[in-house]
Amino acid sequence: MSEPKIPIPLELEPDEQLVLVGKRHWIELLQSSFVFLVIGAIAAALALIRAVGVEFFYLREGVTRPLTDPINIALSALLLVLVALWARGEAKKERRKPTPWRNPDIFYAIAIFALGVALWFRFSGGELIVVDPTYARPGDAINIVLIVTALVMLLAVAYLYNDWRNDVLIVTNKRVIYDEETTFIRHVRQQILIEDIQQVNVRADTYQATIFKYGKIIIRSLSLRTIEFDFAAKPREIEKAIMDQVRNLRRRQEPDLLRTLIEDQVYGNKQPQPSAPSIQVRTQRFPIPALYPPNPEIFPDRIVWRPSWVYVMIQLLRPLGGFAVTMFVLAVLVQFNLINGVALALLVSAALLFFGGWGWWIREALIHDNYILTRTDIIDVDRRPLGPENMRRAQLSAIQNISFDVSFVERLLGLGTVVIETGGAAGGKFTFDHVPDPRGVQATINDYLTDFRKHEKERQLQDAIALLKQYDLVQREHGEKMDRVMFEKAVEELIGRSLSKQSSDRSRPMSPNGAVYAGTEVRTHLRWMARQARRRAAIRALRERMRRNNHQHS
Repeated sequence: MSEPKIPIPLELEPDEQLVLVGKRHWIELLQSSFVFLVIGAIAAALALIRAVGVEFFYLREGVTRPLTDPINIALSALLLVLVALWARGEAKKERRKPTPWRNPDIFYAIAIFALGVALWFRFSGGELIVVDPTYARPGDAINIVLIVTALVMLLAVAYLYNDWRNDVLIVTNKRVIYDEETTFIRHVRQQILIEDIQQVNVRADTYQATIFKYGKIIIRSLSLRTIEFDFAAKPREIEKAIMDQVRNLRRRQEPDLLRTLIEDQVYGNKQPQPSAPSIQVRTQRFPIPALYPPNPEIFPDRIVWRPSWVYVMIQLLRPLGGFAVTMFVLAVLVQFNLINGVALALLVSAALLFFGGWGWWIREALIHDNYILTRTDIIDVDRRPLGPENMRRAQLSAIQNISFDVSFVERLLGLGTVVIETGGAAGGKFTFDHVPDPRGVQATINDYLTDFRKHEKERQLQDAIALLKQYDLVQREHGEKMDRVMFEKAVEELIGRSLSKQSSDRSRPMSPNGAVYAGTEVRTHLRWMARQARRRAAIRALRERMRRNNHQHS
């Protein structure tokens, strides 16, 4: 079996292997290009008909055709079939809905009328289609328009074919990549790591999907990131390839995870802490860093976003515009000698103070409108100038949906709004307004959410190990279990006692089976000690129960 080829530029890691390349089914291409194909075919057919001189409904004077004409016989037979279907439908009319577009009898009646007109026209000596070279018009304006229309439709189909061919779903042993490229419009690439995949669904719930073997693949991750690949060819094979990689990875990881947790929690061998998830957003920097910090600011324990400096500059246009208008008015007043120098200086100073303070207030309000992401929480901090502050916080586990909204102008400016919907006690929406690269912000939050949910299982296992440790301590406190020192001491005493007893027996020399005998006695004694420990524990439990009963009766 030949190795699949990657139809798009993609760099694989050194130990990454290509497993499968999924493509869209040809049905998707047919559906998307059907209208263009029909329009192009009709335009080309009309151009050809007009080029060879075809005329429709041509009436010949003094010519009649009998009913036995072959074409008349075919039209009459078709007319009888339509009449029979119409009559059958009329018989069932009471059981049919009266809506005209759901009643096929209307269409039967229209077809019967059209066939009747065609038969009458032929009986009268007319021809439905006539080819006469004298009517050929290959190069007139209408034919040129028809040919151009057919060519444009052909180019549209070629464009759709290129778009269809470039949409692929690539499966490797480390990730699933969905690449969708629309030429001259957009290029979207999404990926989910194999270790983050939670569920793979195949939806093929129509008859045509079952017959032609295509379907929709939905891949869900631990976070809210989802890949949907519609009209996938051979979807079951793609699903199997993905789930095989997921199962193989988890078979390798789960024993390592359990061993690491036991080493960490039981024996105290601390393992290095996992690194923070990747940051997929581009950092935006103001030309003068002292006036506006990098966006986002990346710290070891958090990421801080704020509105883009482009948005800040747009907001500053209001005080700048107000100051410009004020200066223009003052210049007009000076031109007409309506104010003197002292008044002008006072007014300019007041304008500078007012509009400068307004601009400072806008900058301070926006620079302290912070959106913070940590390993466990999202935080929205809105601090007004000179003190007042409003802060909202929600755990990553409460996130239910992450989306971003980008208008046409915002797309040109490289900014947008990210909306995070949460549930539970912190239910509501966290809105990251006017942040740079909203798609990257969404991807970074998704990666942090994936990391958070991935370690939920680890935290559950840690709780289970902690519970077992506490249970072991309680058993030791109640005498139900000996520690290692007590056990080794008891074994030494029993072995010494057994060997001394055997050696002190003068009537029987020391046999080679002495160690076996000693071992048997040790095991017997240990069983006796275990029974005594269980008996003591049962007596303590009975006394405690009797004490509680006496206390209730008193």
